[in-house]
Amino acid sequence: MIAKNILQSIISKYYLGGKVESVKWVVEDKKLHIDFMAPTKDMIGRLSCNNFPLAENGTLAIFNTTQLNRLLNVLSGDLILDAERTKAVLTKLTIQDAKASINYSLADPLMIQKVGEVDEENANWKVQATLENEDFHTFVRAASAIQGNEIVTLAASRDSIDTPIINFVFGERMEFSNKVEFQVNATFGDDVREDNKIPFSSEMLREIFNANKTSDECHLSFMDDGLLRLIFTSQDEGIDTTYFVVRKADY
Repeated sequence: MIAKNILQSIISKYYLGGKVESVKWVVEDKKLHIDFMAPTKDMIGRLSCNNFPLAENGTLAIFNTTQLNRLLNVLSGDLILDAERTKAVLTKLTIQDAKASINYSLADPLMIQKVGEVDEENANWKVQATLENEDFHTFVRAASAIQGNEIVTLAASRDSIDTPIINFVFGERMEFSNKVEFQVNATFGDDVREDNKIPFSSEMLREIFNANKTSDECHLSFMDDGLLRLIFTSQDEGIDTTYFVVRKADY
């Protein structure tokens, strides 16, 4: 069995408020792996969950996550998951609680777009930081504070006592210069370009932090050329999620 809120948490971490609809749930020996990518290809990610309560090994092709979420709204409490296959292909996911059950028709795995890859071995992460759970909530509030804001910039910088920090700035391009700034302590690699403001989608990062609000912490890294990596861990849920986000064009 799995608690409904844990299953919803798994889904929300790739669904990102509707940005990612179609994914493959790959189950092997009760371990779940999901690779996912935004349709705009500016974000790719991977999720893993230990002790996933599905006895069947294989690929569950989820084509319409919005519909799956609507079906899940019928259920409550602890859930039992089962899957049916036709020959070698899983074709139906059944989820039930103590009083009701839902059937979700699985798609052909070939209908799900292939997810890109990131060469992490050769990545040169110049700036790294650890964000605590409260920082996630601060980010979401800051990203929502300025109506119409699309961009958040990240910059390696230093505070008044010369401590290395990452400075997040929201709304810098907005009319009348309404903006929000906050900082987290960081560590710098060699030859970091300090105060180089790298723009990212404020909406995309807000959805990522909001979806991971139950996680314990986030390990953040980025490169001077603008690739951002976010690694979230949730010990209570047994879920690890990694996101790679590409910078926006210069502005």
